[in-house]
Amino acid sequence: MPESSGPVTEKYWRFQKFDRKKYTEVNDTLKKLTHLTAREWAIARLCSDFKDRGRSQMTWIGENLPELVPFMNEKYARQDVASAEAAFKRKVVRSGTTFFYAYYAGLISLEEMLEMVQGIIRNIEELKRIEGSDPAADETSAEVQLLMAETLKRITDKLKEVQQ
Repeated sequence: MPESSGPVTEKYWRFQKFDRKKYTEVNDTLKKLTHLTAREWAIARLCSDFKDRGRSQMTWIGENLPELVPFMNEKYARQDVASAEAAFKRKVVRSGTTFFYAYYAGLISLEEMLEMVQGIIRNIEELKRIEGSDPAADETSAEVQLLMAETLKRITDKLKEVQQ
């Protein structure tokens, strides 16, 4: 990871797979797996990776954006970085609401939900590969399955309470 105290002096490892890609190509890749834009994804990733910088992190990310992310061509103001990160978080909430509401409202069965979770895990693993991580080296699949099982159990318990 580059030093966070000044200009970026070496290639940021996270986006190397997109070294010669244009923004639209990255956007299309992400749209196949998520509802996120390349801008939202890249900035959310940078905000997470450089969160130890405090309030100045967004200014630093914006000023160094073209050096950090090969498919981003211009610098961003602090408020543009904050806006993209906020859009990312709004989409995460909306996506989660859609996903869990479908089960909670009885629009999809538990079996269908579990099949969907398997697809979600495959997408997460693909995103990890895109970011340069080895999904087999971490516990992503097991963690997601456990989290989903616990969440589905809570929803099922809540549904039983409501029905009584």
